[in-house]
Amino acid sequence: MKADNWREFGVHLVANADIIEDICQADEEGVPKPEKMTAGLSWLVSQRLVDDCDGCLHPSSMLLDLGSRIGSQRFELSAPDLQELLIRIENGCERFHSAKEVAPAELDRELQQVRLSVRQVVTHLRDEHRAATEFIEARYGFSSRFKDRLRDIDSAVKRLGRLSEKLMAFERDKLSQWCHGDRSLRRLLLTSLYDSMDRCKTGIRDLIDRLNQLGTTMRRRNRYRRVAQGVFSWLQDGNSPDLDGILERADAASWVRATRLTNSGYLFPPVEDEKAIQEMLALIQAMPLPKVRRMLLDPLVSREAVKVVPAAPEVEDAPEPFVEPHFHRMLAALKRDLSPQSALAYWTNVDDGGFRSAIWLYALDAYYLTLMADATRAGTIPRFVLSPVLAPSHEGFGNQVVVDLVLRLRKKGERS
Repeated sequence: MKADNWREFGVHLVANADIIEDICQADEEGVPKPEKMTAGLSWLVSQRLVDDCDGCLHPSSMLLDLGSRIGSQRFELSAPDLQELLIRIENGCERFHSAKEVAPAELDRELQQVRLSVRQVVTHLRDEHRAATEFIEARYGFSSRFKDRLRDIDSAVKRLGRLSEKLMAFERDKLSQWCHGDRSLRRLLLTSLYDSMDRCKTGIRDLIDRLNQLGTTMRRRNRYRRVAQGVFSWLQDGNSPDLDGILERADAASWVRATRLTNSGYLFPPVEDEKAIQEMLALIQAMPLPKVRRMLLDPLVSREAVKVVPAAPEVEDAPEPFVEPHFHRMLAALKRDLSPQSALAYWTNVDDGGFRSAIWLYALDAYYLTLMADATRAGTIPRFVLSPVLAPSHEGFGNQVVVDLVLRLRKKGERS
């Protein structure tokens, strides 16, 4: 919208403020349509901010949402009608695709309508997240009583839960189908709208966890406050605390704290009592001496040199790879028939060792790579080649699956 559009919108709202209030506060029957419509009221009807149905005027959901946001200063703002906006986006995409074939001149206008609907959804979600965050940052909400605070927290959690359920309707596959491969719509619906939805879902889950934690903290503080008020009232009545009766209870040992002990002990003998000092000295002298580890050899005396003969390492032959005999059989069949040999067909006929075909293909490929590395170091080129057979690739995936390995003769001039 341009600045002139905003000015025109404000002028019509100011001129028809009284009748707009009556329309928003009316019941289901609406407000009877006046005999002479003003220019501003007709403009609001043409913009679908006010609906004209059977001679009665009704407010649109957008007008109700705007009025609720302006008139309310609490967290309980009206939730956005995301279902209506989703239908509007779908209809806008259909009109955009129809304009491609019928009226190309209307493409910009239809695309602008879709962009406006997407902007409304993103703005609604940002406002919801900001309002919930401000409510949590206030710690205790806007109410003074404890019950009202818990009620506000529970209503905020339920509101965010309902909003999260509404966001489930914005599925990526559904939005992608509406685009029909158009880049402009994909940029709006997938890059802008769906990414905002994804971030909003994560933010909503975090806010719900914070609200639940806030409710738990408030309940705990309220219990402490009630206990403190009870103790204060008991002391105000002239009672005095007596801990002797508490310490004599049978369960006193389970909740009375023990005195903290230090890591080291200190002896403070009575200086005036000589007998007590003598007894303490006798007790210390009777204690056993600390254990001292003795050295077996004198470090000053050098030891004689001893010849150390290294033991001969035991050399064991490496086990034969289980792939090697099977590979030689396939190679012999290749030399005999001069036709490519399928590793999958060979393993199906042999089925040796109970290994799956995938393990056989993996081991055969590793064995072939080892042979090629040895041949490269020796400077020779084998006459055979092990070529992979790939499965058909899926659209959108770059991975390639090897389903078979074929042993064949190397073509003339083939290097790899």
